Amino acid sequence: KWLLKSMPDATLLIISFGNIHKRSHMTNKALLTVLCVFLTFSTSVYAQESPAFKAKYNMSSNADLRIIANNIWEYSEETIPEKWQEQGEDPRDFVRAPQFIKMITERMPDVFSLQEYAKHMHEGFYHRIKDAGYEIAWESKEDWNNTPIYYYSKTIEPLYVNYHKYTPEQWCNRGTKSFTSAVLKRKSDEKIFALINTHLWWKSDKVQPGSSMARASQMWLILAEAEIIKAKFGDIPVFITGDMNCEEDTIPLQQLLQNGYTPCYKAAIDYGDRNNGHHICSAKDGFSVKSRRKGADRETGAIDHCLFKDAEGTVEIRVFDCIMEDYIVKLTDHYPLMIDINL
Repeated sequence: KWLLKSMPDATLLIISFGNIHKRSHMTNKALLTVLCVFLTFSTSVYAQESPAFKAKYNMSSNADLRIIANNIWEYSEETIPEKWQEQGEDPRDFVRAPQFIKMITERMPDVFSLQEYAKHMHEGFYHRIKDAGYEIAWESKEDWNNTPIYYYSKTIEPLYVNYHKYTPEQWCNRGTKSFTSAVLKRKSDEKIFALINTHLWWKSDKVQPGSSMARASQMWLILAEAEIIKAKFGDIPVFITGDMNCEEDTIPLQQLLQNGYTPCYKAAIDYGDRNNGHHICSAKDGFSVKSRRKGADRETGAIDHCLFKDAEGTVEIRVFDCIMEDYIVKLTDHYPLMIDINL
């Protein structure tokens, strides 16, 4: 029944095998074996296709895996800030949640990771994204997970998931700073990859001395998690995404670079967006396309990063893109990042 629903052409296949059976001397058992082998191969090929191929903004044939990462800005209040009233817009979660769903479902990534994902947003987001075929890799237990990973359940299967809230609370900002890691298997070809999603401590050394070292310490925990994954699953490709609250030339990012990780935008073969990925969007300031980052380009101004490490050297980053549609400016101060990959 699943086969006939998923692959309409399977009806013709089964009829064809029936005709073969009539005209040959094959036993029922032999024919059944051949049919099972054929259908196993056929359904494997069919299931291999990423949902991104059929999305509104679809993926090119050069890639076979899509990841999206985004800090969605936590605003859990039930009031409209004065600046937003002046601009005639509403930043409350029940307004923004469907727009985030739109951004995801128009691109249909295999996996996506979020930061500043609050319980309040979850209430309006979760049931909608489940209807689109996605599952959350780590349901909240004792601590709320502000850095979740979602996967498309028809094509991706989680093999390992871990959540770690950074401590002490002094560097955690009400529990919002953490990482989530997942080892994921593509069902069709059983290729395995890891994704680690994080949100590092946010203040500067000027505002809170020791902040840079706090971020560096948190990054060491991420690198340690990557080594744990390597010990369990071997040299699989590892992707690290998140709001790291620091630029590429700072200690935390240099830790990644010196440990063999490559920024996806620099590795992109077809297109690598170099926009810094940030703009004004806050309760106090309203929204604007203006950026206040140190530099306009990604290398000097970005604080949202996507890097990867591939020991075997077979992974290709085809596209790295900042999603900068007009409606995104009113949702979050961080443009979503999209990576199309040939795994």
